[in-house]
Amino acid sequence: MNLKQPVHPSNITTQAPAVRAPAASPRPHTGAGLAYPFELQARLLEATTIPELFEQASTMLARVPGTIGAWVYQRDARGTLVLVRQWRASQAQVSPLSGDELGALVHQRWIAAHRLGHSAAEFARPFVPPGFSPCLVVPMLIGEELIGALAVERRDGDIFPYAPEDVVVLAAIAAITAQCMQTIVLRQRVADLDQAAETQEAVEQERRRIGRELHDGIVQDLAYLRLKLEMMARLIPQDPARAQDEALQITEQINRSIAALRETIGDLRRPRPPARGLTGQLRELASRMVATETSQPEVALALDELSGVRLAPEVERAVVGIVREALQNIRKHANAASVRVEVQRQGDDLHVLVADDGVGMEERPAPSEGHFGLEQMRELAEDMGGSLEIVSSSGRGTRVQAVIPLRQWAARQEEGLSER
Repeated sequence: MNLKQPVHPSNITTQAPAVRAPAASPRPHTGAGLAYPFELQARLLEATTIPELFEQASTMLARVPGTIGAWVYQRDARGTLVLVRQWRASQAQVSPLSGDELGALVHQRWIAAHRLGHSAAEFARPFVPPGFSPCLVVPMLIGEELIGALAVERRDGDIFPYAPEDVVVLAAIAAITAQCMQTIVLRQRVADLDQAAETQEAVEQERRRIGRELHDGIVQDLAYLRLKLEMMARLIPQDPARAQDEALQITEQINRSIAALRETIGDLRRPRPPARGLTGQLRELASRMVATETSQPEVALALDELSGVRLAPEVERAVVGIVREALQNIRKHANAASVRVEVQRQGDDLHVLVADDGVGMEERPAPSEGHFGLEQMRELAEDMGGSLEIVSSSGRGTRVQAVIPLRQWAARQEEGLSER
């Protein structure tokens, strides 16, 4: 597992927060550093980013008795140890080991620890670098992979080195810091995967939206024009004047379809504007149907309960898609004089109704393109956890009724978010 992170110069500090290390004592002590093991763990585990983790680690290192300098090194993508955080006590004259010096020392220890008769565990032990007797270096490992190192300098460390219990604390800081680095990196990778999944889902939703727009737009227009052409073909020998009128209407419809297709292509090439409210979209559908039909059926809307209410975007898209498809079917097949569209909220459910007084489905011509429109309406309702029912009889019109359980939909969304 590669835990190497890019190193940013802005992460390096030359002076840590005001933490004064206690004076060194020539007498053995009982390990004042062990007084804060739980705080140590909590402070490091609270870090949410690598720079924040290093800052906490350097602060904890500074609290080990006698410490006058602390340095945190991270291994970069090239395998070089780079100084990313440092602290020094006030007035202390300390100089950190360079990354190259420390890297060479660590490499020598790695070779020695892997010789025959030696244990790789020796590589993880804290050590005093040759020529730097006041210092103590603690490697940070994940498994057998070196990901960084901690270094500290003790006041008069060449005479009074760190006590064994303080070395234990330093090793604990290194171990917990390494584990937290792994956790932060893995958490970021999971977040990246979630973002990639969300992006893919957004792409799939956009593809479905484009498919619906093409079907509800140009495909429906072509199907409508085909019916008009079939009617005109029957009229030519019987009523040429009316056939000519039909031809003019077909020409106008073709011009409108071309303009709509150009508008759709233009919409795909520029950012989408903010979506209109549900009532606005439904009123536009109704107005468009009246404007494009020569018979101009009366379309009544019952949307009072939706006034000022915003539903989830997915729910609004489903409602608009169901109503749009139902109106397209009425336009092509129903020969209706009146249409009623109702969207009412009853308790935790949203009820959608599109009813017409047309010929009914039994007398409608079977579309050669199949039942894609009916399947699409049912799919839109079922994707929201709801259902769709179509009631029709000869000469008595058709009722398309959908029920979308709003509370159940919201619960599904919250459950999906909690699993991420």
